[in-house]
Amino acid sequence: MGDNPWPLVVVVVVVLLLGIVLRWVFRPSRPRPAGRPPDAAESPNLGLLTVVVSGLDRQDALGRRAVLGEAQIRSSMSRRRDGNYDVLVFAGDANRARILLGP
Repeated sequence: MGDNPWPLVVVVVVVLLLGIVLRWVFRPSRPRPAGRPPDAAESPNLGLLTVVVSGLDRQDALGRRAVLGEAQIRSSMSRRRDGNYDVLVFAGDANRARILLGP
């Protein structure tokens, strides 16, 4: 490179610009919620999931999920603010899951 500092300056500027552009392109589209995720019992928007059983302790919720898993129904659990759990399934499987789990 010798006495000419311009190639180094150009490289540094290009790397900084590339970093700024990449940060802008790959930032999250929605701000992340602060703290704990929303309580499924109080949330009006659960996306594709529907609560099928509510207010269970952890072991009971895991047992219900095992029953759903044996029936090939994908499920998830959500912890409520009161410490209990909800079992969630996709909306298309909700009726079948409710019938399978009973009252």
